[in-house]
Amino acid sequence: MQRLSVFATGAALFALAACSPAETATTPAASGDSPLDCAALISAADHLIADGALPEDADFQSQLLVSAMTYLNAYAIPEGVSELEAFKALNLRRGELMDTVTGDEILARAKACVAKTPG
Repeated sequence: MQRLSVFATGAALFALAACSPAETATTPAASGDSPLDCAALISAADHLIADGALPEDADFQSQLLVSAMTYLNAYAIPEGVSELEAFKALNLRRGELMDTVTGDEILARAKACVAKTPG
């Protein structure tokens, strides 16, 4: 099975999202997590599923790319953060979350973020 990473087509979605309204970087998503946290949680869940640490979930996995990029743009665009810097921030935050939060909690919060994706 080929893994669709959140980053596979992220650059294209990053550019497209500049055309649509987004939450501000300081506004928590409807899930209670910041836009950067939502992007990082979704990415972390994607990694954990791909590594076999969490079970596959076709419905969640079919939505995660667009949702993660929406949240990443909601963080980066209002702050004027470049694409490269946004992905660096996402990678750093994903690592922090994976080091401190259980896989089950990551998945639950990521699913909450996906369910409440703005737009």
